[in-house]
Amino acid sequence: MADKKKIDPELNRARVKATMAKRDRINIILPEGTNDRIDALGFKRSDFAKTLILTELDRLEKMKK
Repeated sequence: MADKKKIDPELNRARVKATMAKRDRINIILPEGTNDRIDALGFKRSDFAKTLILTELDRLEKMKK
């Protein structure tokens, strides 16, 4: 069996912090069953939400102009 590399926790925290500095993060609460509906369509939940949000923002910004 292959040996797993030991991950330095401090280095890992620094990498996560650097990555998150370039991202916005939101948490949402959805009606019960929403995750099941998204899963049934074959999407990853975060990808589904991200695509919808960016598409809608683009549409609204075009309408605003």
